[in-house]
Amino acid sequence: MPAKRPNILLMVADTQRAANLHCYGYEKPTSPTWDAVAGEGVLCEQNISPGIWSLPGYASMMTGVHVYTHRGDGDHEYVNDALPTIAELLSKAGYQTCGIMQNTWGSGAVGLDRGYEVYVDRGLYGAKAEGKGWTVPPMESKGAKLNIETVEKWLDDRDTDRPFFLFTIFAEPHATYHPPEKYIREFMMDGVSDDELKSVMERQSVIKVQAEVVKYSPREWEILHCLNDAEVRTCDDNFAKILDALKQRGLYDDTVIILTSDHGDVMGDRPPWWGHLGEICDSLIHVPLVVRHPQLFDGGVRIPGITQTLDVFATMCEIAGADVPEPAAQQSRSLLAAAKGEGLREFALAEAYTPVQLMERVLRDAPDFDIRRFNRSLKAWRSTTEKYVYSTDGHDEYYYLPTDPAQLNNLIETEGDRAKELREQMIEFLQGLPHYEFGDLQSIWPGKAARPEIARRLQAMGLYRKVLDWPEWAPR
Repeated sequence: MPAKRPNILLMVADTQRAANLHCYGYEKPTSPTWDAVAGEGVLCEQNISPGIWSLPGYASMMTGVHVYTHRGDGDHEYVNDALPTIAELLSKAGYQTCGIMQNTWGSGAVGLDRGYEVYVDRGLYGAKAEGKGWTVPPMESKGAKLNIETVEKWLDDRDTDRPFFLFTIFAEPHATYHPPEKYIREFMMDGVSDDELKSVMERQSVIKVQAEVVKYSPREWEILHCLNDAEVRTCDDNFAKILDALKQRGLYDDTVIILTSDHGDVMGDRPPWWGHLGEICDSLIHVPLVVRHPQLFDGGVRIPGITQTLDVFATMCEIAGADVPEPAAQQSRSLLAAAKGEGLREFALAEAYTPVQLMERVLRDAPDFDIRRFNRSLKAWRSTTEKYVYSTDGHDEYYYLPTDPAQLNNLIETEGDRAKELREQMIEFLQGLPHYEFGDLQSIWPGKAARPEIARRLQAMGLYRKVLDWPEWAPR
């Protein structure tokens, strides 16, 4: 360990798949910043998110436990305050903790602001956000630019007598896609007319695609993939600006840089066709994880084995000299050891609970849509060579990854015995984890709250388990 404890920056690209980053083998130059950091640090080749959308992804990062334990997901949109957060632990260890949010699913609205000395929720309040623990200077920017300016201002105002932990998020890879014109031109496939592009962009709606109100042709999906590449490159620029802010202040080599994502996206390859609820394929759970610090990690290292995003929890605790508490001590593993080839997982666990949120959103746009197809929970048990998917509707899946990396050939009929072995392994693992169960509890915060009349309809259909008493720990 360095003689002086380093700062820690955890920076997330929302909805960033590993598949379309250049450092993960993608042919297009989407990620010069990711590539540079990976070249100077450690890249986790087979990193698996424990969840498939923002809330479970962020909750696992912040608490170091699987979704089975914290249970923040599509049916229950809050995180129990019985679980210590990384901000609480680092604060007790003497770090100045700062969260600057662009995505409210990782913020105080769901119970994840605990432990931050300084906290600014740009996702819910935009430029009007009042900082907890810090007087935020007036700003007129929006979106990513506002986020960058807020980080820069805080770096100038912070307590320089203490190391800092800074957590921030950029939203650009998330649908819908409206990247800068220069990157549309760079990444768009040849022969796309202005009218074609306009038609695709104007009809963008994740929920309408899931409800099959909007349908894209194969060519239009290709156009959307190109737009997503342009958004990835845009987010990469934003990452670069934050890292430049560290360099300009002489902080870059004194800061552990952790770049990752909360989840990926389904984009036209499997139902529900677009988005990140209702499926558990690798385009959702295989996400990037890159870590850099010149004294802690050798440069250019690639970890070929299994890691998970919740491993950033134990890693940050070790760097800060903080003990990893239970239950995270049982579930999160240090990347410092993994970079040396030690303590790697044999299997990763990913989970997707019944997407009540998705069903409620779809019924807003398509009241007659048969949403029972989404009424299932999923669990994936994945190694570097095999993937088993357990589905509560009985439609399980088994893939052999060396010959089917895209997971297009479900071998469950011919490999049923092996799938059963993997299912028993997974169940044994789950039985060893602490578990919280709350019933269905949808958010009540503005813009995201379930509509009462639709919740009642779901309840009547047997698809919503109403919680009678609002938990004392759930934010209001």
